[in-house]
Parts: sequence; structure tokens; C-alpha cells
Amino acid sequence: MTATLDATRPAHGGPAPAWSPRRLGHHRYLWWAGALALAGAAGAIAVGLDRSPGPGIADDGAVTVLTVVVLAVPFLLWGLVHQVVSAVRRRVRDDVRVYGVGQSVVARAVVDEGVRYVVDVDHAPAAVSIRHRQDPGGPSSWLDDGERRLRLRARARQMTASTADGPVFVARRSGPAGRRQWEIAVEGIRLRCEVRGTMPVPRRTLVDDDGEAWLVTVGRARRGRVLPRARVPERLSPAAAAFVVWVVAELDAKIRAARETPLTSGGDGSSGDSSWWDTGDSASTGDDTGSSTGSSD
Repeated sequence: MTATLDATRPAHGGPAPAWSPRRLGHHRYLWWAGALALAGAAGAIAVGLDRSPGPGIADDGAVTVLTVVVLAVPFLLWGLVHQVVSAVRRRVRDDVRVYGVGQSVVARAVVDEGVRYVVDVDHAPAAVSIRHRQDPGGPSSWLDDGERRLRLRARARQMTASTADGPVFVARRSGPAGRRQWEIAVEGIRLRCEVRGTMPVPRRTLVDDDGEAWLVTVGRARRGRVLPRARVPERLSPAAAAFVVWVVAELDAKIRAARETPLTSGGDGSSGDSSWWDTGDSASTGDDTGSSTGSSD
């Protein structure tokens, strides 16, 4: 899925090049490549400084440097290949060239018991908070914008923010296994994104009904959670904007949980959060009537 309306009218630059470096999940391989280059330069300098007239290298210092380089190169080469493969597996598949500006939304962690994170919307710091609460029936999560409190529920095919009268914001999953699509309906706007692969990605592209692309930067997970940063349409309220980043954060958390399930459930992946394996077997996706959860942390 890209922000392309049709073959003749690409929206806002159309798809980015399929193998653009910015699509890669990370660029840590550059550190390994630099270390490998430094090792090669050190070896070349050691050989160049050896002034012995006979064949071979007689200088003890040069021999020591070359020994270290020879021992280090296999390790550095393994690290480089590993990081390149990791970056490719985590590459972004729904990137575009140009995104909408809109308003900024930033989720940040706070040191406050019961608060998962607070969300800064445009120029309003801590406009919305995502809170946890222990209810008699189990834990629950709530979205609080100062005017209303919405109950957050994350199920296998649907996420909602609801009042006592019913859902206010809804995100629904559709599509075949291997090419899941999520549609986030907030205040008359529908934002769609596609989930491919089973690896967490550094960002996601949301596309509205007009073909405008909106960027959500997921970032790296710290202590089992991510803190997304996004640009969303200006007409969205702080609560709606916070719901958008919460949905993306939950997608990341559930994909991570599904990947870890085989390691913690005997290797068959038949329990835990396997229903959230968005690109897995559609027969194991569960239903929308499962128990509600607010977080996977």
C-alpha cells in the first residue's frame, strides 16, 4: 500500500524507491562497516611502516597490529552482515516521498504510577494521557484528554476507544494473511496502513481518503514499549490524535509479543498473543469477542 490514488495520479510524490536506504529498519551496519574499514586501514599502515629489507614483516609492532587485525576482521565482518540482514528484514514497505504536515503528536514516557505515557499534541504539552487501572475484572487502559475518559480495548481484529454509550474511535483489521490492512476511523477521517512481514518496523505510513500520506515514526522499543511520533491531520482533536499513535504502538507491541510467543510457550506459538500475528495463519487470528486489554507491557 502506498499513497498512490491510481496509475496516473500519484499522491504527493508517489512511492519512494523500493530499495532506498531510508527504507531500511536501521543504519547500525554503518558502524560495523566503519570499524571494518578502520581495521583495514590499520593493517595497511602497519605494512607500510615496516622498513625491514628482507621479505616478510620483521617489525614486532607491525606484526602485533596485523595479528589483531586478522583476529578482529572475522568478527567485524560477521557483525556487518548481521546488521545488514537485520536492517533489510525490518525495512519499511509502505514508504512515500512526501508526507502531510498537519499537527505533530509526540508520545513520551513519564515517571508516574498508572500512566503508560502522555501525548503532546501540537503546542499543548501533555494534552492526553494513557492510563492503566486495576479493575475487579482485570487491568484496563484509559485515554484521558481532560474533558472525557475513553476506555481503550485492543482485540484481535479491532481496537476501540469507547464511552459508556459505545465506541468513539475505531481501528479495524482486514485483508488476507501476509497483507493485513488496518483502517483507523477518527472524527470523520479514515487512515489506512498496511502491515507486512513479522518484524517490527521503524515507521508506518497512514493514508487518508484523499491519498494524503501521514508519517508515524515508531522508533526503537525501550523497556518493552515504543513512543511514537507522528504528523496527523490538523482537524483531529487531541484525543483522536492520541488514539492514532496508540493504535500504532499497540500494533508494534502485539507483533513483538507474537514473535516472542514460541520462545515462551513451548515453541508451538499456539497460545499467548498468537492471534496478533498480523501476517500469520488467518485461521489462528481469533475473533473480536476476546478479552479486552489496554497494553502488552
